[in-house]
Amino acid sequence: MSMIDRIRRRRMISRQNRAIDRAMQSAPTQSMRDEIAFFSQRQPS
Repeated sequence: MSMIDRIRRRRMISRQNRAIDRAMQSAPTQSMRDEIAFFSQRQPS
């Protein structure tokens, strides 16, 4: 894996993490947050 690929991958992962954080913050209920957490853990890395 080249250096550029690693940087691109890390940037994509941090973008996904920020999106997950935003979804968690805006989730109206605890069960919705639990579901977001569940799906975010099942993502292929």
